[in-house]
Amino acid sequence: MKVLLTGAAGQLGQALIGATPEGIELLPSSRSGGDGLLALDLADAMACSKAVEEHRPDWVLNAGAYTAVDKAEAEPELAHAVNGAAPRAFADAIEEHGGRLLQLSTDFVFNGQQGSPYRVDQTRDPLGVYGASKASGEEAVEKLLSRTRQGVVLRTSW
Repeated sequence: MKVLLTGAAGQLGQALIGATPEGIELLPSSRSGGDGLLALDLADAMACSKAVEEHRPDWVLNAGAYTAVDKAEAEPELAHAVNGAAPRAFADAIEEHGGRLLQLSTDFVFNGQQGSPYRVDQTRDPLGVYGASKASGEEAVEKLLSRTRQGVVLRTSW
């Protein structure tokens, strides 16, 4: 099985690399590449599509993200490119070329005012740019891949 891992230089990416079972052909990537990593800039939707077309992974684990919550307010275009357009590009390419997508997301897609755990099917209601950008990525994956069950969204929180 071939797996394209984005965000491989980050904390989650490094943990996933360290836990990769035998028999998995892992294609770890990061924005700048280096040290055995493919260069894949998630701000470049065309590059995301091309990576799926070129490598034909069985899975894309999209662990890469724009995670600077406060800074996203000053860089909304970049946050939306990485967190919204990249998942859409992966989903489009998977729909065309096959494979599956695990999209890592966040509880920031909600407003945080509920006081109890959110259900998977609750309406998104982000408060800022970061949450809105992650919500748009989730929505793209659901819209394009839910019917064929090729896309899965996993939300995390601290």
